Amino acid sequence: MFGFAADPRALDDLRTAPARIRDLALLALQDLVHGEQRGARLGVRAGVDLTGHRKLYVDPKAEWRIVYAERPAPANATHAGEIFLLAVGPRDGHAVYNSAAHRLGRTAPASSAARQLSGRSAAPTTSRHWLPSPRTEIPR
Repeated sequence: MFGFAADPRALDDLRTAPARIRDLALLALQDLVHGEQRGARLGVRAGVDLTGHRKLYVDPKAEWRIVYAERPAPANATHAGEIFLLAVGPRDGHAVYNSAAHRLGRTAPASSAARQLSGRSAAPTTSRHWLPSPRTEIPR
């Protein structure tokens, strides 16, 4: 058996997932903690480095994923290891992987699905040319 910890944003992922997906994800997490299943290792996917983490399919159609890490338990824990939940989300557009990378502070390609899951807006794009905004006064 493993201990369990989660990124608070991953818990938000669970809360906002469709009820059916949430129920399946909770069952999958229970199996992980009990050592009854283990996800495939992740590496670099679509330009996102998730080395050291694992993925687990949530639903029978494999449209939703759990991204987690197996890590040593804290010194005072009764378990030798810990399951750390990083993200739960749809695979479509690599949204769950982009969210996981964002939460790790690793760069991920910008996508609306990843921004929606992470709850953050995209940074404005930059340009090589300065253009005044309508509110900017241009000296004459």
